[in-house]
Amino acid sequence: MNKTLLGIAILGLLTLFSSAYYSAPADSRIGYKAPALVLDNSNGLSPLQQHQGETVLLTFWSSADVESRLSNKHYDSLSRIEGAGFIHVSVNLDRSESVFSAIVTLDNLNHSTQFGTLQKAQEKIIKNWRLDEGYHSFLLDESGKIVAIDPDDQQLAKLK
Repeated sequence: MNKTLLGIAILGLLTLFSSAYYSAPADSRIGYKAPALVLDNSNGLSPLQQHQGETVLLTFWSSADVESRLSNKHYDSLSRIEGAGFIHVSVNLDRSESVFSAIVTLDNLNHSTQFGTLQKAQEKIIKNWRLDEGYHSFLLDESGKIVAIDPDDQQLAKLK
């Protein structure tokens, strides 16, 4: 009986101490570390890795989804304001690279912050970021934790 209690106590202590070193898993919900963003386009670092340590507004959009396209255009214009307080990174999930390129030009978007994806990467992005029911934008703090989903202008203004 004493050995059983001792075993339970030791197991409890091990669980307690190991949980202190456990970091939260990546998840696309508020309060979690953002999932990895792999675009499969051999440009080296992913857009999130390029802006590590900065506040990032990550937008997913498609030309077929009018709301996400308009949100992307709006966030792009806000990010160009001096002292915006965030970097805008945009990921397009169109299947056609030529459509993506044409819309970036047509909407007068910042070419350096717009990224296309290859089809094989899109499925993983949609799954990891929970985009199967619609496109969203994620505000990430300097540590890569999601602090807002589809933030409004007031939330973004507080970053200045």
